Amino acid sequence: MTDQPLALEMLNIVKTFPGVRALDDVSFGCARGEVHALCGENGAGKSTLIKVLGGIYPPDAGRIRLDGRDVSFSHPVAARRAGISIIHQELSLLPYRTVAENIYLGLEPSRFGALDRRKMRTDSARLLDRLGSAIAPDVAAGDLSIAHQQIVEIAKALALDAKILVMDEPTAALDGADASRLLDLVRRLSRQGVTIVYISHHLSEIQAVADRVTVLKDGRTVLTAPLAEAPTGRLVRAMVGRDLSDFYPPRSTVAPGSPTLVIRGGTNGRLRGVDLAVRAGEIVGVAGLEGSGKSALGRAIAGDEPFESGTMEIAGKVVAFSNPRSALEAGLGRVAEDRKRESLLMQQSVRDNAALSQRAFANLLRSPNAAPMSTAATDERLKQVDVRAANFDQEIRQLSGGNQQRVIIARLLALDPQVLVFSEPTRGVDVAAKAAIYRIMRDLAGRGRGILMISSDLPEIVGVSDRIVVMREGGVAGELPGGAGEEDVMALAVGHDDRAPQMRAQ
Repeated sequence: MTDQPLALEMLNIVKTFPGVRALDDVSFGCARGEVHALCGENGAGKSTLIKVLGGIYPPDAGRIRLDGRDVSFSHPVAARRAGISIIHQELSLLPYRTVAENIYLGLEPSRFGALDRRKMRTDSARLLDRLGSAIAPDVAAGDLSIAHQQIVEIAKALALDAKILVMDEPTAALDGADASRLLDLVRRLSRQGVTIVYISHHLSEIQAVADRVTVLKDGRTVLTAPLAEAPTGRLVRAMVGRDLSDFYPPRSTVAPGSPTLVIRGGTNGRLRGVDLAVRAGEIVGVAGLEGSGKSALGRAIAGDEPFESGTMEIAGKVVAFSNPRSALEAGLGRVAEDRKRESLLMQQSVRDNAALSQRAFANLLRSPNAAPMSTAATDERLKQVDVRAANFDQEIRQLSGGNQQRVIIARLLALDPQVLVFSEPTRGVDVAAKAAIYRIMRDLAGRGRGILMISSDLPEIVGVSDRIVVMREGGVAGELPGGAGEEDVMALAVGHDDRAPQMRAQ
């Protein structure tokens, strides 16, 4: 560290809300051009700290310094003018405006009193080129992929001449390839002198991109260290107070039962000849690179994009689903990849979201183990999966990602499905919530349910699965036992599977 002042210092920050001390003497600082990761469980204080930095909340005590000078912000506009730009997890682009119009929203250049569209397009192209992107300035923002929308958000920050860029869960909605490209972009900006505060639940991303890391817990700073001194195990202990080894519940020692789900020759536009079985009491993990077919498999099984040929059985009965409703009727429930878009009514209460399936299937609940329909029963299931909310009348949009995911699981428990498909079950949730979801899955398997877990998170696949099925090019590339090494999974995923020939699918 040089003698130059830090680009950003937040010193002894205190912020209190009625009944809650959200930040308790928190200190945080970044050097010019540094990537500083900020992590912690949901509720640890990360969002509050960033809102203080961004001028949304005034601190009750403490100081903010930029390049050694004390500053205070009474409004987010003042923070932006000082060179602080925050890219929130929920992107804020106007979908029907062009890329250029979004980048220069509120900063529109003019010439002779009229909007200078040529300069706006030229300057936008220059900013996008700085980011290594060939996105056309005239395309509508709503026509872009999520990954390209992220790049436009970053270009907006550069248009404001941001010196400090805060990125809140920037890869939450990205696939593996796009996430990797975004991390490369973060490194590029750092080399250009932009100071980056990187907030993420993905410890692998933090290890890949950060120079230093700060952990918050219960509104306090519990760790600040160079990345070399903060291996994953130390970060986990700082965040949740226990070792990483406690994350994954032990595998069952009881032999699995008869098959609950069998697919033979499952084929559609994205899948070819898939053969797969899940037995009662086991968790089968499905891994693969982006585009391998693993996501399409979950959608096909649940009736979103049905198989066009082949057969599927649930508990020995041949079934064919034309839509997700028919899948639920037959005893198959799915936790979808995008919970906000596919599974939740964000303006409705926690309780209403948990009761959706029962209301929709009130006349179809045939299982003798199906849960009763009542407010008390719904609340009991929410407690069973440890949903944490001020109360169950609270709007679900106000809950953390982990709690939202548990509400969806509580909803499925009411229907008592024989087979549950978990697609990206811990995407966008914190470390402690991941552990809770793994325990719920293991408990369901222990009660005789068949679990198919489709995930892009390799440590999750290896740590949770009893068996691992690896997808490649729309088909099953091979199968591995639970606890197989990540390198063996990747070898099958990319086609270099000569290292484990005895484990290949026959």
